Amino acid sequence: MESLKKLLNRFPIVLDTAKVIKVENDYCQVVTIDNKKEFFDCSFNAVVENKTDKLVIIPKVGSLVTIGTYQKNNKAVILSVSEVEKIYFRNDKSEFTFDGSGFQFNRDGENLKEVLNGFQDGFGKLCDELAKVVVSIGVTPDVPAIMQIKNDIVNANKQALNKILT
Repeated sequence: MESLKKLLNRFPIVLDTAKVIKVENDYCQVVTIDNKKEFFDCSFNAVVENKTDKLVIIPKVGSLVTIGTYQKNNKAVILSVSEVEKIYFRNDKSEFTFDGSGFQFNRDGENLKEVLNGFQDGFGKLCDELAKVVVSIGVTPDVPAIMQIKNDIVNANKQALNKILT
């Protein structure tokens, strides 16, 4: 019996399946599918020492997750998820969020969506100014073609970009 205890102590984590009840900040509440145990502060990551660089997969409320429970302190950590609500990544100056509404990319204080929208707005203003040009000798700019290019980039491309980026 003593050798069995020694063997079991080598594996301090017990695997179980649980249902996600609530998600808050860096933790969630889960209950095992047999309803025998409930963990109010189940961690998304086994290692939470690093507060600046991290990758977090956040499960959907109501979905099933595989958890590891630590025997010694009755804590739990999510090991895998059946449904993903959001993925969050931060490293140094980069930050990415992926969820059902799209993607958000930030780098060193700049937001990719804002930068691309600013470019498109600026390009639209350039087309407006170019359309005002009148050449006294020769051929004038094809204003309808310029306005079509502007419309394609400022409206259609911007709408597609805004569907992808949050």
